[in-house]
Amino acid sequence: MPMLKSKPLCRLAERLVITLVCLYLLSPFGATFNGVVIPDTQALTCGLILAALLVWLVLRLRREWRWHRSALDPIMPLWLLAIAASMLANPEAARRSLIALWFVAVYIGSWYFLQDWFANRPSFKELTVDGLLGAGLMVIIFSALQMLYTGRLLQPVSVIGNANALGSVLVVLVPLALRKVWRARTGIGRAVWSIYSAVAIANLVLTLSRGAWIGLFVACATLLLLMLAHFGLLSPVRFRAWWDKRRQATRRFALASSVMAMLCLACATALIVHSFTLRERRASLRTEIWRSALMQFSDAPFVGQGLFAFGRHSGRYLSMPPAQSYAHAHNLPLNVAAEMGMLGLLALGATVALTVQRLHRVWQVKTGDDRADWIFFAAPVVGFGVHHLFDVTAMMPAVALLGILSLLLALDPSLDHRFSSARSGMLFVMGLTLLWMCLLAIGFRNMQYKSRYIEVLRLSALGGENPDLGQLALQYRQALDSLEELVVSDPTMPVYHLQRAILWGLLAAGGEGEAIGEGIEAFERFLDLEPYHAISWANLAVLQWQSGDRSAAIRSMEQARSLAPRLPLFAIKLYQYRNDDRIERLLLPHSRYNQDFTRYQFLTESLPVTFLPQINWSFQRP
Repeated sequence: MPMLKSKPLCRLAERLVITLVCLYLLSPFGATFNGVVIPDTQALTCGLILAALLVWLVLRLRREWRWHRSALDPIMPLWLLAIAASMLANPEAARRSLIALWFVAVYIGSWYFLQDWFANRPSFKELTVDGLLGAGLMVIIFSALQMLYTGRLLQPVSVIGNANALGSVLVVLVPLALRKVWRARTGIGRAVWSIYSAVAIANLVLTLSRGAWIGLFVACATLLLLMLAHFGLLSPVRFRAWWDKRRQATRRFALASSVMAMLCLACATALIVHSFTLRERRASLRTEIWRSALMQFSDAPFVGQGLFAFGRHSGRYLSMPPAQSYAHAHNLPLNVAAEMGMLGLLALGATVALTVQRLHRVWQVKTGDDRADWIFFAAPVVGFGVHHLFDVTAMMPAVALLGILSLLLALDPSLDHRFSSARSGMLFVMGLTLLWMCLLAIGFRNMQYKSRYIEVLRLSALGGENPDLGQLALQYRQALDSLEELVVSDPTMPVYHLQRAILWGLLAAGGEGEAIGEGIEAFERFLDLEPYHAISWANLAVLQWQSGDRSAAIRSMEQARSLAPRLPLFAIKLYQYRNDDRIERLLLPHSRYNQDFTRYQFLTESLPVTFLPQINWSFQRP
């Protein structure tokens, strides 16, 4: 009898743990952008990963799990080849690529870790779905609270921090909630999950994420078509025969639902079309980024520009400022093409083909209620993929992990073949364990650097808020002393050099002569690593002008002007430099388009300026 009681308790505890993990990963402390940036939350995340790894190893030994072949095993070597070729061909982007490579390794490790769970514990699938829906409830509640307290109904970001990323999360959660409606055995359960689904859809609509709208529509269309195919109703004759057997009330409800769906689709289409007339939502915002990706691909068609190097090269093709800087192409195939060239596209195409082949196999293997149930797992994979034709929200680790989970649910690892030898499977287990231990060691090491860098940002911010010039200079010098240690430990990290350059420039603006040369040197070192950052060329130019080297200042301002031809400030300053005109503070109106939308938002938010004061006070933050 005690054994019978212990099993439900263990199952409840397991369900609770999985739900808490899902809640944590989608929270600001987990795998969202805030959780990735803040060292304290990173330490907690690494601790959770270590605990999960230990639990996994204990369960494998006690229950004698066997290693299964993954459905995506055949394309892993191709991806690794594309990544390696891209990195070797672009050593100038090595620091960026190494950061991205750590995350790629985390996703590969997560894939095999979760695949092993799903393959050996099929019941883990249902617990995971419940955990995701529980985390989704938290996301929806915080969206509602955000709208309530801000009074703004549109574009909630909830705990995710980004409206488009929130849309991706909901594209996955809505079909899973509809599955609960389908499986409900009581009227109360069906009503509860119907409300959940409706509220999640409403939340997604309010995000104004057009890519997510299209993704959800395609997911629902896939769900409907697969259901009709499962019940043999794609044939008009069979559908008519089935329809004639329905009760009158059922047919009226179905017709009313169809009319409502068509009206919703028409409204959504009208909203999408209308949104392109808004300046901040115009189509050119996407087409400019896509054009940049195509030009980057054309420059290096075979191996691309380097992993995570899209943002580095965007400044070559977009006027930044006033254009915003983006870390990705807002289209997954174009992003892969720009960063990894044809090898990357080949790997992506092979992945899609292999996934479709595996989905077709699962469709054939499953029958009856099992197949109908599985359809609700296939739909979010399609919707998630379609959304990534208009955005790359998987740049956020939480979204990437959610995509991995949804793909595993659809591919059903329990159907994979086990290794014939337990010893050969153990080699994969040891390899996966070693991979995670290396990733955690690197993660803990980087947290130490990041903690010191956060302290530098704190000192910089305190200095910018202090009106006492003497104290301000002291704060900046303390920050510079800390930065020197970071530069020595990691001389290829561009943001350290940029931070140093701006701080020296601020000291130079305060009248410290020695700071001019230090600032020039720091900007030159940064621009060796990031040569397409127009703002830094302009900042370098004003320091060179301040030092008396007018010819160098003209050359640097010409470079800034060529990279950002749409910014009036650079044209005016270049005219003044060339004509030895009297340098005055320009009274151009303040606008967010006059700001620097740099790749280092976390840096610029900690400092009192984006441009150095020597350029123009009216361009600083109000």
